[in-house]
Amino acid sequence: MTVERVRIVRNHLLTLILLISVGCTAADLPKSATVTVESTTPENLSLVVSTRFRTVDDYKVFGNADTVQITGDYSRVYALNEEARISATLTNNSELPEVVRLAVSIDGTVQFDRSGTLGPGESLPFEYQWVIRRP
Repeated sequence: MTVERVRIVRNHLLTLILLISVGCTAADLPKSATVTVESTTPENLSLVVSTRFRTVDDYKVFGNADTVQITGDYSRVYALNEEARISATLTNNSELPEVVRLAVSIDGTVQFDRSGTLGPGESLPFEYQWVIRRP
C-alpha cells in the first residue's frame, strides 16, 4: 500500500471509531432541509442549492446542484443524503439592489436566517454540514 492509501484507510477507520464511540446511528442524521427565499421585487435572483459538494482550495465543487430563478417567495424541502450537508447561495443578478431574506431550517430547526440588501452581483451564501458532537 502507498502512504496515501494508508492515510486514507486510517482516516476512515478513525471516523468509524468516532461514530461508534459516540453511539451515533443513521437515525441520528438530519433528514431534510427547508430553504426559504423572500424578496420585495424578485426579478433577477438565482438560488443554487446542493446536497453533494466539496470545498477545494476555497471553491465549491458540486456533485449535484439545483439552480432556481426566483420569481416570487420560494420555499422547498430538500432531502439530505448520508453526508447530511447542504449549500444554498442566493445571488442578485440584477443591476439594482434587492432586499432579500434567506432562511434554512434543518429538520425544523432554524440554522440560518438573514435579511438585508444584496447589491448587484452580490451573493448570500449558507453552508451546513452535520457534525458529530460528543455527549
